[in-house]
Amino acid sequence: MGLRVLGVNASARTDGFTAELLDEVLEAARRKGASTERLDLVKHPFPFCAGNYSVDPLACGPDTCVQGPWDGFGKVAEKILNADAVVFATPVYWFSASARMKALLERMTSLENQGLLNLGKPMALLAVAEEEGASQALSQMLLPLSYMGFVLAPLGLVYAHRRGNGRLAENAELLEDARVAGENLVLMAERLQGASFREPLPSYQYRLPHLPGAAAD
Repeated sequence: MGLRVLGVNASARTDGFTAELLDEVLEAARRKGASTERLDLVKHPFPFCAGNYSVDPLACGPDTCVQGPWDGFGKVAEKILNADAVVFATPVYWFSASARMKALLERMTSLENQGLLNLGKPMALLAVAEEEGASQALSQMLLPLSYMGFVLAPLGLVYAHRRGNGRLAENAELLEDARVAGENLVLMAERLQGASFREPLPSYQYRLPHLPGAAAD
């Protein structure tokens, strides 16, 4: 069985430019031998993070989140955990990643707080802007996902300025960027498969005083 590549679409539209660009990256991964799936967050609504880590870090984990974990996020988390590589794609809303992407990243705290469950997993990041803000949106995804243990594939940052552009099929440079990102994602996943990485103890274990129920931040 080939590697599994998951594409996460954080746009409100399942047929918009963000989804179209994501599909191009997934198609490149498919041609490289991976099995692929696109997950549209709009089809899996879930509550915002309630910040339980700040009250009790042990209440923030894949099996201990007090919000489920099997609300809509549980399905998304299961897909991410079972993937060998993940493509995160967002439109740019007011110079930032979409609210759906931000909500996903916050809920993913439960996948790293008691152990980095995605440690060493390759990723690619996509951002589509009408004008400006793509680089900010990519940065807003890159930093937290890197702290969660994900590893950026070479040339795995792809951005598009939508205004003034026609169909994606007419943008040869962007199509090439998508192809390279998808292929490199699979190549990195193949090379990292079975690799072992070190991780620190959960940060809350270093905090003093360690009192039950004490706020962590």
